Amino acid sequence: MSREETAGTGRIKGALSRTAQRLYYGLPDDTADLAALRLISRVDRAHVVMLAEQRIIPPDRAAALLRTVSLVEADGFADVLDRPRPRGLYLAYEQVLSERCGAKTGGLLHTGRSRNDLNATTALLALRRQGTDVLAYGCRLLTALLTSAGEHLDAVMAIHTHYQPAMPVTYGYYLTGVALALHRDLERIAHALRSIRRCPLGAHAVAGTDLALNTARTAALLGFESGPLHAVDTIASRDAALDVLADAAHLGVTVSRLATDLQLWSTSELGYLEFPDWLVGSSSAMPQKRNAFLLEYLKARPSRVTGAWITAVTASKAVPFTNSIEVGTEAMAPVGAALCTTGEVLAMAALVVAGARPRRGVVDAAARRGFVDATVLANELVTLGVPFREAHERIGAAVLRAVESGTGWPPEGLPRRDLREITDRARYGGGPGSRETALAAAWDLRHGLRREVEGLRTSERLAADRLRLASEELIHGC
Repeated sequence: MSREETAGTGRIKGALSRTAQRLYYGLPDDTADLAALRLISRVDRAHVVMLAEQRIIPPDRAAALLRTVSLVEADGFADVLDRPRPRGLYLAYEQVLSERCGAKTGGLLHTGRSRNDLNATTALLALRRQGTDVLAYGCRLLTALLTSAGEHLDAVMAIHTHYQPAMPVTYGYYLTGVALALHRDLERIAHALRSIRRCPLGAHAVAGTDLALNTARTAALLGFESGPLHAVDTIASRDAALDVLADAAHLGVTVSRLATDLQLWSTSELGYLEFPDWLVGSSSAMPQKRNAFLLEYLKARPSRVTGAWITAVTASKAVPFTNSIEVGTEAMAPVGAALCTTGEVLAMAALVVAGARPRRGVVDAAARRGFVDATVLANELVTLGVPFREAHERIGAAVLRAVESGTGWPPEGLPRRDLREITDRARYGGGPGSRETALAAAWDLRHGLRREVEGLRTSERLAADRLRLASEELIHGC
């Protein structure tokens, strides 16, 4: 056995049993552990710089620690990943540092800190990055939706209600509507990310510390606005992750509804839409098939995100408001994978939207067969002084006659209206007659979100630069 497997911790004489280790920590996942170690080392740099500036630890030893962290990081954390971790990833990492720079220096690293505030900090750093990635993928889908909307802004089609043709709109108008709903989902994520202002570092285990930490300094080095306000709240809460995860689930719902419409409209029975070969698959047995199977992916895959949100909320429910495995570990376990899945769903949706093409002759003919001008004809009777309910009944009866006996349409005495003309006249209540205005407004919202993403990434880069410069100044000064 290695020393780590047998060493005690003072109060505890031996290590956790091998079976308990395996069941609790699971099998090693080098990719996930490497990502976690990069965040830990980033927090370490900020913490060590602050400890040295506050004269809590000697500057020369702080510099030695920073050099050691850099060397371990440059090696890809191989020494950490190659050893057993009976007490978890962080303590295995800390032991590697102590072995390299000596116990008296390595043992200073955790001064004024706990794994509790460390984990809370790395969770927010990861959430910030993953949430920003989701916003970036969302911007790409918005771009695809609005680009296609512009290309097909005048492609008249019937919008359905209850799976029946209802009123005339255009395909571009429909896509603009989806884009606006998607933007609200993305804006909720952006708001949640903007709300991450306080750095947990300094809250310690759950009640702060008697050491004179400068939490404002570590917060600035890690890209936050300030340090913790209340230690118990800081350690107990993971609400930012729950917010982002819930908003990601909203995104999945919106994408799944888009996919449902596209799948319906691309059936051979309707044939409103068609997809290029690079977005369809064939059957292994039926040679005539062109399966738009990616739409089924877009309908089903978001369920993983919804499931992750339910897992996180359920794990957090009725847990004491303090540090807990339920909230800090189990509730947060699915967050990263769920946000990665969200990004993949958005990327796939952008491909599908970019490739979908309305079959203009088909959708126009289907709209005419569906009597989607009936409401406009009833309104024309209203302008002649007929009460709407009577006009509604008269037009409805005319539809029935046309269906049952094949009599002409529209009813006698009312002019035939071009569907494009009808669509253009629907300018009130946000109707398709104002589709150019709606599209322009949607583009403005998309541009604003793009600036939001750029701002978040710029803030992250600036914080990384501050941390690098502060670390280098301390190292070179000793």
